[in-house]
Amino acid sequence: MKKIVALFLLAINSIFSQLGNNVFLMESMHAFPNIEHDSNTYYNDLMQRGFSSLKDSLKYGFVDSNGKIVIPSHYEYASDFYNGKSNIISNNIPGLVFSNSKRKLYPEYTMTFWYKDDLGLATKDDQSGFINTNGDIVVPFEYEDAFPFYKGYAPVKKNGKWNYINLNGEKIFNDSLIFSYRPIIDKKAIFMIDTLKVETEKKLISENGSRTFIESGYKIEKIQLKEGLIDVSGDVLLHPLYDEISGYFHNGYMRIRNNGMMGIVDKKGNPVIPIIYEDISDIKKDLFLAKSKDKWGMINIKNQIIIPFEYDKIRHFKEELAQISVKGSVGYIDKGNRIVIEPKYDFNLLGDFNDGLALVKKNKKYGYINKKGEIIIPIVYNNGLPFDKKYALVDKDGMNYTINRKGERKGITKQHVWLKFEEFRRFAEKNSKFK
Repeated sequence: MKKIVALFLLAINSIFSQLGNNVFLMESMHAFPNIEHDSNTYYNDLMQRGFSSLKDSLKYGFVDSNGKIVIPSHYEYASDFYNGKSNIISNNIPGLVFSNSKRKLYPEYTMTFWYKDDLGLATKDDQSGFINTNGDIVVPFEYEDAFPFYKGYAPVKKNGKWNYINLNGEKIFNDSLIFSYRPIIDKKAIFMIDTLKVETEKKLISENGSRTFIESGYKIEKIQLKEGLIDVSGDVLLHPLYDEISGYFHNGYMRIRNNGMMGIVDKKGNPVIPIIYEDISDIKKDLFLAKSKDKWGMINIKNQIIIPFEYDKIRHFKEELAQISVKGSVGYIDKGNRIVIEPKYDFNLLGDFNDGLALVKKNKKYGYINKKGEIIIPIVYNNGLPFDKKYALVDKDGMNYTINRKGERKGITKQHVWLKFEEFRRFAEKNSKFK
């Protein structure tokens, strides 16, 4: 948790160079095609929690579905609600606020964080442990680093080695294997092995898609690690044959990488797509996005080319159309690779069609088009998110609010408004005073 911002930003720095409390950039994380969705939200919240130390004078609160303020903007930070609770910081003290507006602060700890499990990560005197919502210690403070529980398991680091514990504080794996901070997904963990002793002063980095240890301050000495997959019972599901694996199966398939190239295997480790592509996405509707010779296209599970490798960028089909990028301009194609909407917009991660409308970007402004390419809502907003049924979140003149499909303003208007999680919606504004 201590290094979450630095580690995760290393991977996506080019896209999220302006991260902080920008609602739209943070929500763009959900559009990444190659992060298992719920762990995506997990990382999203951790990053927002990490950036709460930027002291941007924002105060956070919550409104209900009618736009009525149910929890006033008292807090320097508040996460989305999960299982009836939200992580908060109040006057530099970490805590929780519950859906009944009651709160619990933990002044004895320097940091606390819950995701969807019953136990929360807490730190004290540079040691990490886990507590319940009463503040009682359930897992002792004996770890030099740790991440919050994710679906019953938490990554923990002790004596320089990462492992995992369950909600009872029991260690899951023996120490003969190498693990990292990445969460267990679907009761499966990525493990690594090497044939040489890895010294504790060496740091784990990612270099060209391969896990490598380097020794700081000296001539770089590389030790190649190979990744495999193991379940929480100790059964090896994928032998450690790969430089990198995604760590989860999506519709029965997993992405793998060797020597800088990517492919796909099934749950038995059988090759499905050969390791010949520069990049590849998770499967969606029986298709993979794949990159070959610096161009993107689409292939099926038989490795047959469905959409030729001729685009600078491409996204999965959504509502029969796929966003493509040619020479920096974005348009849309149908499943026969016919141009339906000519490339003339700027690229954005959130440009898929939703309920018949797509968010488009032009000259740093956002608006919405239909499947005929007609502008339905003018391109006048500083930022925007896709429509979710009847409404979309937009930013204009420094204020966030929702609009309907006619472009009419609906709901609350605040400096920052997030998407709805559970029954409440988070907002933030400047110079709000605690009452």
